[in-house]
Amino acid sequence: MIQAYKKRWAKVLLTASCMLVMIAGTAMAAPGDAQSSSVKISNTAAAEDKLANKQAEIDAFISGAGHDELAEQGFTVTHTVVVGGSVEVGITPYDEKHANFLYQKFGRESVKVVEGAQAVTFEAAGAADAAAPSDAGNGQESSGNLWITLAAAAAIIAGILVAKRRKLFSRS
Repeated sequence: MIQAYKKRWAKVLLTASCMLVMIAGTAMAAPGDAQSSSVKISNTAAAEDKLANKQAEIDAFISGAGHDELAEQGFTVTHTVVVGGSVEVGITPYDEKHANFLYQKFGRESVKVVEGAQAVTFEAAGAADAAAPSDAGNGQESSGNLWITLAAAAAIIAGILVAKRRKLFSRS
């Protein structure tokens, strides 16, 4: 009688652990709110496209007809990059007069003029360190996967033990 209860509880625990692993895997894969995330993605994509177009406009001016005009003003553009909600334009030497010139050309609403730094090449050792990929930010995801993996392993081991026990104590 007690043996039957043990078998029944072993089956229940095995089934429950398998279901737990399946539910946990599904929950980790599904986004929080699929509809609102698609709206956010489309709004973000539209904003990024607008900023990318603004950056392309600035880059075309810098490398085209505006190159001579910038040289006459006495400054150079070191970089253009989309940061946050604006296009950042780095200039050297930085002066309010130079910044205002760029603001007049491209507007203030989506352009931010900052002090730029001229690019410098690193030595071979510094370049190897800079080229190494960073693993920052992977800790959260790997710890979640660790618990799912451990639960799956426990379910498999429990199933194997139940099957082995059944083979050893079968009444055939």
